[in-house]
Amino acid sequence: MAIINKKLAFEDIEPGNQYTDCTFTTSMQAVRVSDVTFHQCQFEQDNFGGSEWLDCRFVNVSFANKRFEGSTFYRDQFESCQLIGTEFQENNWKDCVISGSQVDYANFSSSKINRCRFDDASFKEVYFRYLKLVGGLKTSGCNFEGASFVGTKLKGVDLSQSEFGYLEVNPDDLKGLIINQFQAASLIGLLGVKIK
Repeated sequence: MAIINKKLAFEDIEPGNQYTDCTFTTSMQAVRVSDVTFHQCQFEQDNFGGSEWLDCRFVNVSFANKRFEGSTFYRDQFESCQLIGTEFQENNWKDCVISGSQVDYANFSSSKINRCRFDDASFKEVYFRYLKLVGGLKTSGCNFEGASFVGTKLKGVDLSQSEFGYLEVNPDDLKGLIINQFQAASLIGLLGVKIK
């Protein structure tokens, strides 16, 4: 694996390489990247709509407020990344991991998430609306305070090892959600139950 450190065009990215402290200029073509590690890289492009990212690893990369609508992420890892306010609407996510990252205010609405895992990351006020979840969603050490799961069937989602005080959800979508005893108190009011 070659380790590359310079300013590059997207078209210069080659599978199998690690790019460290690189700056990537805006691509005029559809973005298709596979089998690459990006470490502390900068991306001048703001809109990655319709892009494909396969077997990629992102370490300490900022995609804050960038747009990825209609994109595909397969077997990707995001480690210590800035994804604040990022638009991931109508994406396909499969076997991906987001860990140690700031994902607050991002939007994953109308995406398909298949066997993904979120570890030690912040998802405050993130939109997970109308998701199609396949194979469950595992979380550990995450903060989902104020996240919106409206219209998402939560069967197979495990939030028991994460934290939240308030979630925006429809009561009908809670069936099969895995939570701990302390989280139950914050959701029981949605079912019309009053605690004395």
